[in-house]
Amino acid sequence: MSRTAAHVYDLVYAAEGKDYVAEARELRDQIRLRNPSACSLLDVACGTGGHLRHLREWFDVAGVDVDPAMLAEAAAAVPGVPLVEGDMRSFALDRRFDAVACLFSAVGYMPTADDLATAVACMAAHLASGGVLVVDGWVRPDAWIEGGVVHSVATRAPGIAVARAGRSWREDATSVLEMHHLVATADEVEHIVERHQLTLFTERDYEQAFGAAGLTFERVESPMPGRDRYLATAGRGIAVEPAHSPPVP
Repeated sequence: MSRTAAHVYDLVYAAEGKDYVAEARELRDQIRLRNPSACSLLDVACGTGGHLRHLREWFDVAGVDVDPAMLAEAAAAVPGVPLVEGDMRSFALDRRFDAVACLFSAVGYMPTADDLATAVACMAAHLASGGVLVVDGWVRPDAWIEGGVVHSVATRAPGIAVARAGRSWREDATSVLEMHHLVATADEVEHIVERHQLTLFTERDYEQAFGAAGLTFERVESPMPGRDRYLATAGRGIAVEPAHSPPVP
């Protein structure tokens, strides 16, 4: 398995100005507005634990992610927090939560609308009665910048320097992000290439996914431009069983 850039993920996004503290506070407020007594939260696609670092101040938290390299970073960042390797379409924990969140557009990695619906159903199945589901959508098709974009960022920390350059393009309903990382330490300079494919789901895709899970959702502005955040509250006494599918290749 080729090396990923998980070990420099937080360094790069800090340089790009990602504010985990503000995002965690906004998420807390949105959850508490809909469920004032919420005290437990599951972060699906938790990545390096950037949000969990702060959400654990207000909630009893746990995390799920499909990428073991990301989970290793999260384990170091939030020691003692339960972390599980699992696909968002098929993970199965032995508890339910007052809130389940899938942030930073991670749901865009679902390859089809059916997979999106399966993932939403699986997350909904882990909600306690009255629990709040929060899903950050990927870029809307109408907000996609035709021709794609190019970007770069450079940063450093003691003993390490990182430069990332990337480009993106669209293939039908799929957006492709290709990112090249140069990671310099005293021992070597690594060149790490990551290619990500995210689906440009429509509003109708999200509506059908939440509807199939028995949830009525509301759409609010996402922390990221050109995207939406979807929030739903599980009905009292409603039990949703997860649908299972194979893990992401």
